[in-house]
Parts: sequence; C-alpha cells; structure tokens
Amino acid sequence: MANTVVNPTWVVNESAERFMSSVKGIPAMNRTYDDSFRVSGAKVGSTVLARLPQQWSVRRGQAWSPQAIYDRTMPISLSYQTGVDFDYSSASGTTELDRIRERYVNPAADTLAADADGQAMADIYTSFYNSVGTPGTVSATNLLYLQAVNKIFEGSGDTDSLKAVLGSAAMAALVNNNVTQFNPSGNIGGQFKKGLVSEGQLGIGQWFRDQHVPRHTTGTFTACSPTVNGANQTGSTLVTQAWASGATTLKKGDILTLAGVYSVNPLSKVNTGLLQQFVVTADTADSAGAIAALPISPSIITSGAYQTVSASPANSAAITVWSTAAATALATTVAPQGFILAPDASVFAMADLVEPVGGADNAFARSRDYNMSMRFVRQYDIKSDQNGHRLDILWGASPLEVWQACRVQG
Repeated sequence: MANTVVNPTWVVNESAERFMSSVKGIPAMNRTYDDSFRVSGAKVGSTVLARLPQQWSVRRGQAWSPQAIYDRTMPISLSYQTGVDFDYSSASGTTELDRIRERYVNPAADTLAADADGQAMADIYTSFYNSVGTPGTVSATNLLYLQAVNKIFEGSGDTDSLKAVLGSAAMAALVNNNVTQFNPSGNIGGQFKKGLVSEGQLGIGQWFRDQHVPRHTTGTFTACSPTVNGANQTGSTLVTQAWASGATTLKKGDILTLAGVYSVNPLSKVNTGLLQQFVVTADTADSAGAIAALPISPSIITSGAYQTVSASPANSAAITVWSTAAATALATTVAPQGFILAPDASVFAMADLVEPVGGADNAFARSRDYNMSMRFVRQYDIKSDQNGHRLDILWGASPLEVWQACRVQG
C-alpha cells in the first residue's frame, strides 16, 4: 500500500486490535477499566480496590439478629508497565504500509500480548485451591472437566459463564477423546476439523487453547505419612508433623487435603461431601520433620457467615498432598496449569499511562468494548532520520473470588 503515511493513531489502533485477538487467558478474567486513571494517568504500583461479595448467615425464628457488615476488598496492583520498542526510517514510514504492519506492528502486538497473557495467569493460579488431575499426567477424560465444573458449582460459583483455558497438550488429548462421540455430531465434527473443543461442551461455555499457560513446579519429599499436629486448629496456618525429616519442601501453589475436613456450600453452609482442598501460599520446608506454620488458603473457618469447612481437622488427621497415598514420596514435577473459571474468579486491570511531553507524537487506544488502554509514542531522530517508537501498556492481574475457579493439572 504505497504512499500511505504511517501515523501514531493507525499504529496504536492496529496494535490494540491485534493484542486483544492474540490473548486467550486474559479474556477469561474480569476486565476492570478504572475511570479514576483516565484523567491523571497511572504509574507502576498504583492500586485499585475490587470489592468481594458479602456473605451472610441465615436467622431462624422471629427475633431480629443483625449481622456485622464486612466491606472486604481485594487490592489490584498495576504491577507491570510492559512494552515493545522499535524504529524505522522516514522513507519506510511513508511507503510500504503493509510491510510496516507485517514487519513491526503485528509482531510487536503479538509479543506484548504473549507476555501479558502468560504473566497474568502466572500471577493468579497459585491462589486457586480447587484442582483436578495429577501433576505431570495429561488427562483426556470428560469426567475430569465435569468434576472441575462440579467443584465450582458446589462452591456457588457462576457456572453459567464458565471458560476453559488449556495448554495445547491438554486440549489435544480432550479433543482426541471426543472425536468418536456421536452427539452432537456438528460440534464433534467441528472439533475434528479445528482441533479445539467446541463451545458449550461439558458445562463450559467457551474453550481456549493457550501456549502461554503457566507451569507449576511441585514440592518434593521422600516417603512419609504427614499428619496434623494438634486438634481444633483454625485460621490460615496449620501445624503439621511426620514429614520426611530434612527432605520435605512444599511449594507455593501445591495442593493438599486433610482427612475429615470437607468443603461447605458458602450460601447454605451444608457439607458438600467433597474434601476441602487447600493451597500452600508460600514455599515452606520442614524442620526436623515438623512444619510449625504451614501457610494455607482458604483459612479454616468452622462457623459463621464466612465458614469454609465442615470441621477443624482432628489431631493426627492424615495430610494428603496432590492426592498421593500415605507413606509415598513426591518427586519434583513440572505441570502445565489449565483453568476452568468464571469471570469473577480473577481480574485483569489496565489503566491509562500519562501523556508524554517533549514534542513526541503520541496516540492512545482506549476501548470500553475491550476494557483496555494502550499508548503509542513516536520520536524523530534528526541525526539518523529514524523514527523511534514505543508501544506501552500498564496493567495488573489478581485473584478475586477464587472459589469460582478450578485448576486442571497437566
């Protein structure tokens, strides 16, 4: 497309559209575009607060019994200013528009999208305690995904708007498992042709294949049968014992269950019959076979509006890590992390960067449809007749209503 001038507005709009079409994990998150940043701009580290829903206990009888209101919020830090920088000559900028698009603009947007997509998922997955599958084993069974949906359903999650984000191996295994299914034939045929699960399958509205899903490295220990050390424990730390002395390391993001401790429906507080899964919230190692303060989420709460479990673990209750049987070992395993999640399980926020000064050309792409903001800046270098360009976004990702998500181990 000769004799068409490349200008900042064209570049930033093209890049924004390319960015949004390239990300897969981010569209499954709640997208927050905060108006407070539109006027003054924002900087790395700026924080916006998202409100968590109120939870209640039901009164029985006629007597009025008001409950305290807790305005719980989740801070969302705009942790990253990321960008891609490049330059080209004035001659190239006034001719060969298609070549500029192919050589510079599209690759820049794709690279920026890949980085944001992967980092956003890496920042949220270690807060999700619901999990299905076994690290290091790619499952092809439909039951696995139905179990994931069931965990979210039992937790009163929004199962009407679930999305799945899977790595390529998990997606391939699941599609291959379903190519011989006979109903519905149209969807199965589409899966066979595209290599992707069709929309609306297994209780999940949309399916995405993403090569940027995070990879979790599990902890490790030699053969042991760990247990709870002390009865009636509550809160976000757990005292434990009987680990392999000097050989146990649990990693942030590892999953465990406690014998006799079941999840409850957050609305009715009724025992779901499913063992409550807990996620380790920080890397932790044993000290002479004991862990005095194992950090876990959710907190063990046995009553009230924010009850999470059916009961506190008994003294010497068995601890099971990653569904391994007692008296077994756990080897370090690297596992891709897929997700089944409702939008409010996590949030991805973008904000407007400040407009640059100093004579540089600049343009912004601010879209309420996409809930995104991108800045493009161009500066001319008279010595080299080159136009330096930078494409920037300011963003952060955070877990939100974590009970509305389930990890899929691969």
